[in-house]
Amino acid sequence: MPVAHLVGCLKAACAAGDVASLLVPGSLARDLTAPAQALGVAVLVSGDPREAPRNGADGVQIDATTEDVGDARQSVGKDRFVGAFASASRHFAMEAAEAGADYLAFDQNGASVGGEPIVKWWSAMMEIPCVAFMPVEPEDLDILLPQKPDFIRPADAMWQDEESAARIVSALTQRLGQK
Repeated sequence: MPVAHLVGCLKAACAAGDVASLLVPGSLARDLTAPAQALGVAVLVSGDPREAPRNGADGVQIDATTEDVGDARQSVGKDRFVGAFASASRHFAMEAAEAGADYLAFDQNGASVGGEPIVKWWSAMMEIPCVAFMPVEPEDLDILLPQKPDFIRPADAMWQDEESAARIVSALTQRLGQK
């Protein structure tokens, strides 16, 4: 998608509700970091940690091994965020936190241990913030919010156009306000 299209969608989303962060591939970090940060949105680069400082981004999110989390922490320093996608692995999540991750992203729809959702378990046991990383629709909030995620990821359809971005973020914001 063209950068101007993505920036337009981001502006519409920010006007419709609270947008905390934006996860971008390294190939788009150079073009999206400044416009997103101007809107008060933290920019996280997915993948190569070296892309975050190169592009002035606020941090990086990786989905790799515990060793990679430690390497990412060293690469971006203490002034940038390191996030780790843990899928539904409690073990990796704890190791990533110990290795220096500032937040954990979970597949809130993944398998649960003993019937307890991973987001609920993490929120109850750990202080490090977590993201319900699989795209969330407003109707998902009834199940998700009692699990107490710190952040959620809106549906990917928000990137179709500015109207979709505004509609999706507004709907989530309204549902969040009701809880």
